[in-house]
Amino acid sequence: MSTMPFSPTISIIMPCYQQANYLEEAVRSVLDQRDVAVELIVMDPGSTDGSREILGSLKEEYGDALILHFAPDKGQSDAINRGMALARGTVLAWLNSDDRYYPGALKEAAAYLNSTEPRWLYGRCGIINAAGKQIFRPIVAYKNWRGRTFSIYKLLTEPYIPQMAVFWNRMLWDAVGGVDVDRDMDMDYDLFLHFARITAPKISTSYFADSRVHPEAKSSTRTFDGINAVAVTATQHSAGLGLRGKLAVLIHRMYGFRTKRIYGLLK
Repeated sequence: MSTMPFSPTISIIMPCYQQANYLEEAVRSVLDQRDVAVELIVMDPGSTDGSREILGSLKEEYGDALILHFAPDKGQSDAINRGMALARGTVLAWLNSDDRYYPGALKEAAAYLNSTEPRWLYGRCGIINAAGKQIFRPIVAYKNWRGRTFSIYKLLTEPYIPQMAVFWNRMLWDAVGGVDVDRDMDMDYDLFLHFARITAPKISTSYFADSRVHPEAKSSTRTFDGINAVAVTATQHSAGLGLRGKLAVLIHRMYGFRTKRIYGLLK
């Protein structure tokens, strides 16, 4: 383990609770990135499934690049904000403990976001099952198609930006003030709409991450709660955006009905 001070460029926050089956892969996907200085801050409020033992072993391997924060929190959004307050990097993101990054993702993000201007960036995201196999390829292709261009009005129609494939810099995070701790299902969508009020993102065609679908995931157990939550958030953010904002929310409701039908068939 190195005794030299560690100065990261990128800080990744990882909210973690009872994800022992996928945790090691998620951690390694962050800390095995090449050609970039990265720290990973894992926020665990009290896992009892072996997660903390896994993290302890990984800490011995990765040293100061892995920071373990074991303390109660008020939920995922609170954990993210607390982690960001600890972060030393100028480029930021969070990765859930059952998802994973692609090699090279952080290097590309750092190259664009290491700026004195508020910036954010999103790329593409695959969808994998519990075993790590790519699934739902038509949904991935659809989101890639939707994500090829950006406007705040387009984002109001549908949450097409994959959270795990988004990075931003400290200036933008500080300008927004973090995620809303009262949001449990759509804190990312709300955050990106706040980002969009300040500046448009750069869009990459690179795959940055995989989102894992498995029976215990919040997105699986509370799918319809999430769809309903983003509809409310879109309505809130449309205020002050005139007729285009109202039209975007109407389209959002239509897309939401379609999405419920699709996920209903997949369950």
